[in-house]
Parts: sequence; C-alpha cells; structure tokens
Amino acid sequence: MSSLFGTMSVSLRALLAQQAALQTTAENIGNVNTAGYARRRAVMIEDDPVLDGRLTIGNGVHLARIESLRDGTLEIRIHEETQQQGELDGYIGAMRQVESLFSDVDHGIGAQLDKFFQSLTRLSTGADNIPLRQNVVTAAGNLASTFNNVANRLKALQQTLDGGLVQAASDINTITAQIADLNVEVSRQRTLGDDAGTFEDQRTQLIRELSELVNVSVINADDGVTLTTADGAALVVGAHAFQIETSLQSSGLRHVYSQGRDITSGISGGRMGGLLRARDAGAESLLSDLDRMASGVITEINAAHRQGFDLNGVAGQDLFAPASPTDSAAKMRLVISDPAAIAASSDGSVGDSGNVSRLSDVATAAVISGQTPLDYYSGMVGRFGNDLGQAEAEREAVDLIMRQLSNQRAAVSGVSLDEEAANLIRYQRAFEAAARVVSVIDDLTQTVINLGRN
Repeated sequence: MSSLFGTMSVSLRALLAQQAALQTTAENIGNVNTAGYARRRAVMIEDDPVLDGRLTIGNGVHLARIESLRDGTLEIRIHEETQQQGELDGYIGAMRQVESLFSDVDHGIGAQLDKFFQSLTRLSTGADNIPLRQNVVTAAGNLASTFNNVANRLKALQQTLDGGLVQAASDINTITAQIADLNVEVSRQRTLGDDAGTFEDQRTQLIRELSELVNVSVINADDGVTLTTADGAALVVGAHAFQIETSLQSSGLRHVYSQGRDITSGISGGRMGGLLRARDAGAESLLSDLDRMASGVITEINAAHRQGFDLNGVAGQDLFAPASPTDSAAKMRLVISDPAAIAASSDGSVGDSGNVSRLSDVATAAVISGQTPLDYYSGMVGRFGNDLGQAEAEREAVDLIMRQLSNQRAAVSGVSLDEEAANLIRYQRAFEAAARVVSVIDDLTQTVINLGRN
C-alpha cells in the first residue's frame, strides 16, 4: 500500500507542476501584446530520490519557481537609448517650429535686408523722388518689423518650452511615485518567496517611460531600484520618491530643482533635456545672433545716415532707434516716418545722392563679427540647419539602435506564440499522463482494498 500511495503522491505533484506550467503558458499568451511584459517560465526540479535498501527510487518532480526571463544589462541599455531618443525628439520637435522662421526666402530677415538695400540703390537714381524715398522708409520699417517678429516668436517658443518643462516635471513625479510603490510590492513578494515578475514588469515599463522624460541612472538595491538623475539627484530610493519642481527665475525662464538644489545643468537626456537644449542652446543662441546682427545693422546704418542731409538740407538723424544693450532685435524700431527726412544728400543740395552710397556700402561692409550683414545671417541660418540636420541624423541612428535592442529583448523576454503553442501541447500531454497515472493508482488501490475485504 505504501508504494501505491507513494506513486499517487508523485503523480499528484506532477499534476500540480504541469498545471502551473499550463497557467504560466496561458499568462504568456495573454500578455503577448503587453508593453514591458517579460516571458515567464515554469522551472521544475526533480525531487530527491527515495532509498529503499539498495534501490534508489525516483520521487517525481516539484515546481521550484516561476521565473521572468529578462536581461538586466539589456534593459539598462534600452533605458539609456530611450533617454537619448527622448532628448532628440524634444529638441527636434522644438527646432522644427523655428525652422519656418528662417526658411522664408520671400519675407524672412534676409529677404527684407536685401529689399532695404535695393530700395537704397533705386533711391540713388533720383534722390529727390518722394515715392523712392517712401520705398526706403517702407523697406526699413519692414526690416525692423521682421526682426521684431522673429525675435518675439523665439521668445514665445521659449515660454512654450517652459510650459513643457512644467508638464514633464509633473509626469516625472507621477511616475516616480508609482515606481516607489512597486519597490514596496516587489520587496514584499520576494520576502514571502513569491514571484514578483508582474510588479517587476510594471516597474521596468515605468522606468522606460521615465527615461523618455529625463536622464536616469538605475541602481539595483535590496529594497528595490534606486533612481537618480545623471548628476546624482535622487528620484526614487526604495519606498521613497523625491519630487522635482520648476521655479521661475529673474531671466523669465524656469529652472528645475530637486530638494532645493538647482539641477537644470545636469539634465541632458529625455524630453526634459531636449526641451532645455532647445530653449537654452537653440532658441537662446539664435536670439543672441539676431541681437548681434540687429545691433550691427542699426549702428552702421545710423552712423552713415547721420553723415548726410535730408531733402530740406537738415543734418541726418538716426534712422533706427539706437541699439538696445539687450533685445536689440525685439526692440528694433524705425524712428523716421517722413520720406523727406531720409538723409540722401552728402552736401545738403536737393537731388544729391552722395550719402546714399554710404548707406548702401553697409551691405558690403564687415560690420558684424568681421562679416557683412547678409553673410552673417547666412552663416547663422547655416549653423542652425547643420545643428538640426545633425540631430535628425542622430535620431535615425538611435532609432536603428533601439530596433536592434528591441529585437534582442524580444529574443530573451518576448513571447513567441508558436513556442507557447508547442509548450501548451507539451504541458497538456504531461498533465493528461499524470492524471492517467492517478486514475490507474486509484483503481489499483480500490482493488487492493477489495482484496482485503474478501
């Protein structure tokens, strides 16, 4: 009888092990399209044999654990590339909005500057012609307005990017709080000896989402993962999440703070890093270039204009308001509205256009960082185009790397329906066989009991 009950026990453990394997396979199939899910595997171990005199008799199988198949190093690489991808997406998205400001060949700053100097060329053919003088006034006003428009739109973009920083900080705080909660669940499951794969999957997916927002360093610890920014600002430590916030500075732009410390300069990855790069390196650099260009044009045009005389023989005044120490482009303003006030004459006589030549010479003079106005503008636009083009090339490279890493992850952690279908049949047959053994042992047991009765 003892051997029959022993065989029954072996069969029962086999049934339970195959049932768990079937359930694990069903879970894999059910989560085939779940983001961040890592394939599960039932790990079965042969039980220690039973010694019966000189005989060693097998004692069946037991389910050791359900393990999640994941490569920690690969996950970290994916997080790193996700940070790069998020940063480039944020930067490129913002800079494409700027692109339209410099791609307009008919109404952009370059076009308006060219039209202004063309109006001076036409004025040289008839300095006492009021319509030609009006053309100069109109072209100068359009030039100032275009500088104003581009500069103000760049500033508006910076404010929009600041709003993106506020939203990103809110999203980061939401995610880090969830990760801290999952740290608690993972630790609890492990303490109980249970599989924490479900919570680990959720945590891994959240870290991926966090990496899209900010550069994150992941440190595995006994009480769960510890997350910091690249410069060491804590985001999650065990069960505790540390919020980040944004604060408006005297410059009118926001900085990012963690526990009272300004961490703006340490954020270089994720969408938040891309927004900061677009705001502080992209838009701010263009604004500085525009201010330098506007200041140079204003200073040189005004200097040339003051050397001449207007249609009434009065010494020329400034054509534009003197360049501002800051925001020269945004504050550029025409101060002459009367076409007769254009100082075209070099000697005060009506019809003389000697001073128009001085004004026109500004077009070919090295007045801005050793370059002509149009050359300086072309260089500025060229640098912007090169930076954007390089970022887009980097984005393509990162996309390729991410595809390769995703394929590698799929090979380790991904669910193959073909493989799971084969496993389903394998475990089903094993379960059926174990159940058949139980049925046979039950029949034999009944027979033995009946023999005893007889």
